[in-house]
Amino acid sequence: MPVITRSVIVNAPVEVTFEVSNRIDKWPEMIPEYLRSEILRREGRKIWFRLTNADGASWVSWRMLYPPHLAYAERHDPVAPFAYNHLTWIYQALPGNRSQMTWDMCFELSDELRDQEEGWRERMAEHTAANQEALRKYIESLVEGA
Repeated sequence: MPVITRSVIVNAPVEVTFEVSNRIDKWPEMIPEYLRSEILRREGRKIWFRLTNADGASWVSWRMLYPPHLAYAERHDPVAPFAYNHLTWIYQALPGNRSQMTWDMCFELSDELRDQEEGWRERMAEHTAANQEALRKYIESLVEGA
């Protein structure tokens, strides 16, 4: 099972980092990889949403929010090309009104693609780094502009 773990330091309080990074409907403004995001429904802490990426691929995921320290998500429909794809975002307060945002992604490709997992892991790690950096810059621009 491939796992990708990556952290980024954000010059913003943990509460702000958590709240802004979980504005799913605003992800296309924050993360260039996404063309569209649509909130489908909310069930307490659980948010169902549809994402469309720059390649035109679209899928439904759900996300559970536990402010200000944890968000957990799973890709739901279609799950393919994955057998499963689970993401945990962990937020930690740091001195000086900074925060650390760590993403853990665990996935497994469908049986017919399993031999390609290492290449997928490398590409997904690159996307994770780019997405975290884009979020960091977006959040810090809000804090600086406040």
